[in-house]
Amino acid sequence: MLMTALANRYAHQLLDARQKSELMPSLASRYPITVEDAYEIAERIGDIRTAEGETIVGRKFDYLNGISPVDHRKAQLPFWGWLYDSSVRFMENSEGSFSLKGMLQPRIEAEVVFRLGKVPPENATIREMADCIEWMAHGIEVTEYPFVDSPRNLVDAVAGFGMHGALLVGEPKIVSEGSRKSLADVLECASMSLACGEVIQTAGFGSDTFSNPLTGLLKLHQMLGLQARFPSLQAGDIIASGSWTRPVDARPGNVWLTAISGLPLPGLVVEFTQ
Repeated sequence: MLMTALANRYAHQLLDARQKSELMPSLASRYPITVEDAYEIAERIGDIRTAEGETIVGRKFDYLNGISPVDHRKAQLPFWGWLYDSSVRFMENSEGSFSLKGMLQPRIEAEVVFRLGKVPPENATIREMADCIEWMAHGIEVTEYPFVDSPRNLVDAVAGFGMHGALLVGEPKIVSEGSRKSLADVLECASMSLACGEVIQTAGFGSDTFSNPLTGLLKLHQMLGLQARFPSLQAGDIIASGSWTRPVDARPGNVWLTAISGLPLPGLVVEFTQ
């Protein structure tokens, strides 16, 4: 575990670089930092941002393609980061524009967003997780990566704001008690596509373990159960449940459209500007 002074130092370096919209050298390539250390840096960043007036409203969850630290094989590595009131934006009528000004290496991912209505049980099943959902919505997450000249890795992803820049949320739909009971099955049959103009660039399916939103929500709950330093999921939390589509570069001037099959959620239309 890092000394508090070092965690503070790295947290301030990241925040300073972010404020200046400057890329910085990889932490993982320069220092012997573990994933646990990276979460300590993320904790300090959260403390600083909330002290400066931001409010934490939930968490984003996702997987990073990487190498398992256990057996050194290729793996999908789960991680999470904070969502803030300053980074979550609800899109009126599920369309609008978003400025990429100042963002560092932005990419976009299409996903499902949940809001929890109650606290999940400690050892919740996937259906018990579904029973905790108050509403769901479609969302586009704009990810950032604040490091230069480095392969993307889990340590930098966690420390670097959880690779979170912004979450654009469409119209929320209340999930009824009956719908919650069948949500796991419904999501397994659903799909989502992401198009630029009229050309589909990428698509994802709920039948894929690493795309299914409920699987992501459950995995996040399980991870937090092993991280005593962080609060568990709470009623009112907004959860970005992980990308259904591969990340694609976000560029000013592009208009992105999403379409969802199998869920009563409208797609999004977002124009990215400078």
